[in-house]
Amino acid sequence: MNLNELHERLTRLSDSEQAYQAGVYFNGWEDMPKELVYGREVIRIPYQPLAGHGEPLSNAGQNLWTIQENLSFKRNSRFNPVPEHIHSYIELNYVYSGRCPQVVDGTPVVLTQNQVLLIDTDCPHSIAALGMEDVMVSVLIPKGFLRDNLFLRFSQSSVLSDFFINAINVQTDHNHFLLFHAEKDRRISLFFQELFCEYLDPSVNSGDIMMYLFSLIMAELINVYESDLTQEETFSTNPIVGILRYIEQNFATCTQASVAEQFHISQNYVSTLLKKHTGKTYIQTVQAQKLKYAANLLKNTDRPITEIASEAGYENISFFYKKFQKQFGCSPGEFRDR
Repeated sequence: MNLNELHERLTRLSDSEQAYQAGVYFNGWEDMPKELVYGREVIRIPYQPLAGHGEPLSNAGQNLWTIQENLSFKRNSRFNPVPEHIHSYIELNYVYSGRCPQVVDGTPVVLTQNQVLLIDTDCPHSIAALGMEDVMVSVLIPKGFLRDNLFLRFSQSSVLSDFFINAINVQTDHNHFLLFHAEKDRRISLFFQELFCEYLDPSVNSGDIMMYLFSLIMAELINVYESDLTQEETFSTNPIVGILRYIEQNFATCTQASVAEQFHISQNYVSTLLKKHTGKTYIQTVQAQKLKYAANLLKNTDRPITEIASEAGYENISFFYKKFQKQFGCSPGEFRDR
């Protein structure tokens, strides 16, 4: 499937959309269970993953596609508003074209092309009627899958990734949603297009390819979030991101004094910033990065453990084993075997 064929498929009017365009209103919302949220009645949409292509979710125009057992995604109906509702899964909204006005937890949000909106579980939100050019695809994600699988894997790579994953989780928990300004990001549009093409025109290893593409989407959203975060006023004079990146790149040789010199701040302020934003002291942060680096080598190479420990900055192999056991609950050899 080429991109022209994908565009035709995503923008093609379904039978229900043709009815909505003609003025028919979907009244199935009335039959769904209601709950009181913030003193008002909202709809609870059940999450029932459906096998096969083109199965209805809760609206005849919302086609649910299933990616293995953990993820599903649907193209939202046009010409028909979605009233305020909640659900037990995380929703990742991607605007393929046009725009999508929503009200999320009482906050008006207008998504534009290539932007992504992460909505937490049980967060009340509604969607305005979309126009002909407005195409939004929503990925439905079990909460545990996103945090216990994808985010956990990303956070294990470095202290900087861990910082951004934690920031995303805290932001989503606090505000119940998070908007990623990916409108100028080349990779997000590319990855989503490939994901949709792979679903609609599957290859031999389609399931694995789609899961890898989704992982790439989440990894790139972390990059987008980093860009958004570092441009905020509170971070314009705060070098925490730069400090974490410097430690990530120089953990084997850097000292607290060298970090302070690099960023023209006092050594005490280095630890103050790290403790405030990561909950770890300078020494704990460096140890965490060393262990993450060693764990990555153990998983992806067959190099001797002593060699890995040395490259990670540990001259004392016994000390390395002690710290690794405390961090991962097993020895380096057991970690590799797993």
